[in-house]
Amino acid sequence: MAETISLNLRGQICPDPLVQVQDALKRAAAGDVLEVAVDYPLAVENISRWAEGQGHAVAVTQKEGEWEIRITLA
Repeated sequence: MAETISLNLRGQICPDPLVQVQDALKRAAAGDVLEVAVDYPLAVENISRWAEGQGHAVAVTQKEGEWEIRITLA
């Protein structure tokens, strides 16, 4: 059964959010979902681009200066 993993990375700037996402995905399995909360615009771009490049599905939602990046592992 797929798991949902949540990471609150608000207040962190690059490259730390990307490194933490990469570490979390190493421990995840296909079908798992990683929900990442960030408030740094460059982190949204870097994480999304990297995850899509790895073949994962990515969805981003924005609310009042914060973003949720939802990554579904391929």
